[in-house]
Amino acid sequence: MAWLWQQLAGDTRRFAIWLAFGPDPHEGRGVTPELAASWGSFQLWAGDRNLCTHLEEGERIEAVHWYLLPLMEWLVDCWNPLLQEERLPVRNAGAAAWQSLRNTRFPPVAIEDDDGKASDWEDQWQRWWRRHALRSASDGGLFPDVVVRRCRESVEISWGEVPGAGTPAGFAFVASGGSFGVAPAEVAGPLYRVLLGATDYLLSVRSDSDRLAALRRKLLGLVRHGQRQERLAWLAGLGVDGATMAQGLRRAKRWLAELPGARPLFDEANFGELVVEGSCQGALMYGCLAPDVCREDVVQLAEIMVSRRRTAADGPFGVATPAVESGERAWEQGYRLAEDAIDRFGLADCLNAAGGVDLDRAMEQLEIDLLRVRLADESIRGIAIAGSCYRPCVAWNQNSPWNADRRGRRFTLAHELCHVLFDWEHGRSLAIASGPWAPRDVERRANAFAAMLLMPPAAVAAAVADINEPINTAGAVHAIASRLQTGFDATLRHLANLGFLDEDVRARIAATH
Repeated sequence: MAWLWQQLAGDTRRFAIWLAFGPDPHEGRGVTPELAASWGSFQLWAGDRNLCTHLEEGERIEAVHWYLLPLMEWLVDCWNPLLQEERLPVRNAGAAAWQSLRNTRFPPVAIEDDDGKASDWEDQWQRWWRRHALRSASDGGLFPDVVVRRCRESVEISWGEVPGAGTPAGFAFVASGGSFGVAPAEVAGPLYRVLLGATDYLLSVRSDSDRLAALRRKLLGLVRHGQRQERLAWLAGLGVDGATMAQGLRRAKRWLAELPGARPLFDEANFGELVVEGSCQGALMYGCLAPDVCREDVVQLAEIMVSRRRTAADGPFGVATPAVESGERAWEQGYRLAEDAIDRFGLADCLNAAGGVDLDRAMEQLEIDLLRVRLADESIRGIAIAGSCYRPCVAWNQNSPWNADRRGRRFTLAHELCHVLFDWEHGRSLAIASGPWAPRDVERRANAFAAMLLMPPAAVAAAVADINEPINTAGAVHAIASRLQTGFDATLRHLANLGFLDEDVRARIAATH
């Protein structure tokens, strides 16, 4: 087709967008003039995949064709949540946003008969979907099921293959489920360039359009300095829209106003012209907390971060997380990181009598501050803080049921140690409150790391050899857990992962325990 205007921006191996306009095949029937002028095609690329490639009656087509003005308006109107908002609606129920949305589409059985709670669940889900799901901007077109959100210091693009309403037989998008993370500037820059070029073209065709003029004003407004505070509030999860974001940020800063040295927690972020390119400890920490976090927890966590500020330029653990291998699951990477940590940081010198790592000795050897805190939010097990401007710190929450006994506390400390050692790179910030709102794959990886650190294969094999009953019983698992000083559930899962139990036996023991 001979396009009237087209533009590609970005790197198709990472992130890219292509827009093109052509003659409206419907000749403007039933639509406004500016909408008719925006008929065209687009492609969206993530990690070398064209997410718009689809099949129509067996024919492979590389772009989506439709009226593109609603898509352009949606990208501009939702710019800040798209590129800065991480916290998912209602529940963190998947490693990537698309999967989590699918898993939380309907209220759970426990509240589905409570009209008020069920309605609130549905409202939160729908509002978040409208801010982040590409299909919310389709306006009758057939768009791929793509979700865009912030994920700590990256923008996460995730997708699946659920047919949209009105999808005809024989129509299907080629890309199956997946996700890809890319630096925020690599998304913001190409999007802005294409949107500005497309808007200018449409205005050259329909210079009398108030709708297009308003779009251009909003687009130019994205580079205003005044956007910084709202973007930081979205990053920290301090509300669900612009107004509540601003209110949440004012409230957090008011709570911290009398705490000396707390200002940098929110103001040290790396602000780009279009997006917060890096993060900061305050935004990272509060993004991991429950939406209704109380004042006391905010102040207490801020005090910890302020007290751990460094003056040196570099932290002691400037090591990058080893790359995730193709098809590698979170627990597999966690195991690999634990084995790497024992060698890289000399933790073999910190083994206890049972063969696992003594966490107190390991923290002392690694010069990581170890603290106890009492947080009102009992779902938070522990805290990890590190970065080029912070002394590494691990804290465990005395109010968490996970930490009620020594076994639970040891697992929490090992879990947080994974964050400190591997979840930041040179120049990056780390502040994780391990609980329901922390990044799911990061948490699963840290759980696996903790299991391997506390239960190395040699120690597990020795414990298995010494038990006096069949390994495929709950009693045997209890005996092994007692020897290794670990929890029953973690020990059971670890035995299965190491191959001492098959998955059917593990499931049977878990169901009957």
